[in-house]
Amino acid sequence: MQKSELLTRLFAWLSLFALFALAWLYTREFRIFSNTIGIGKLALGSIIAGLLLAVGVLYRLRERLTPWERHLPEVFFCLLMFPLFAPLFGSLLNRAVGKTEHQPFEFIAETPYYASNYGVLKGEEVEQTGWFLTVRENGASHRFKYKTQAYYPLTKPGDTILLPVQKGLFGFRVVLLK
Repeated sequence: MQKSELLTRLFAWLSLFALFALAWLYTREFRIFSNTIGIGKLALGSIIAGLLLAVGVLYRLRERLTPWERHLPEVFFCLLMFPLFAPLFGSLLNRAVGKTEHQPFEFIAETPYYASNYGVLKGEEVEQTGWFLTVRENGASHRFKYKTQAYYPLTKPGDTILLPVQKGLFGFRVVLLK
């Protein structure tokens, strides 16, 4: 086996490992996505930035990628993967720098939910998996998801509650409930 072939195989295995690691990180970040105020704007901005980055990388490597017909898989890979994983990096960068403080919200409801990958078996006792906290801020309602415990079992609708909120690098706020 030649040295260049060995390096190519090593690079292929490292790329495959990196792809699985990114997918694992993405699934871990879904919990943060559900507790980010304005996640739609953050995701859309990240996708656009990822697409622009992909176009920039392809433009920078244009001489190496000629003739284009022979390198279509690489081009499509860049144009697909950069925007696909951009929301993950956008969320991680948003949370990288930020100050946590308690902010007031108007309490609406705290409701339990049940989630199962396989459904409910006949005769099985159903227990909640976590809670949805619905609050209002400046007329806009938000719903946050958490699993550890019910934080506000005695709170009445309309009461003001304080939630730990981290304002991130890009200005998007993340409610830190576990």
